Amino acid sequence: MERSNELNKDLNPFTPLVGIRIPDHAFMQDLVQMFGGPLALTSANLSSQASSLNVEEFQDLWPHLSLVIDGGPIGDSQSPECRLGSTVVDLSVPGKFGIIRPGCA
Repeated sequence: MERSNELNKDLNPFTPLVGIRIPDHAFMQDLVQMFGGPLALTSANLSSQASSLNVEEFQDLWPHLSLVIDGGPIGDSQSPECRLGSTVVDLSVPGKFGIIRPGCA
């Protein structure tokens, strides 16, 4: 969907579009409930790198972050499919969709 002016321009700086993710992870669902609305988040990995499944896997990014919360692992580290990250679907054109990136969810 199109980015609103209220959203920090540093999130997805190379596109006017933003994604919406609905994680199947109890900790994240509880966090959203506590805040009472959506959260603006980024990935715990750099583009083109494998998805992180626990906080230790992105320790190199910690010095650049204001806060790191360990909500537990988000997948089976032995399963290669879990490293694919989320499937990204483009819904920006009414009545059409396109798969931008296939993933495990």
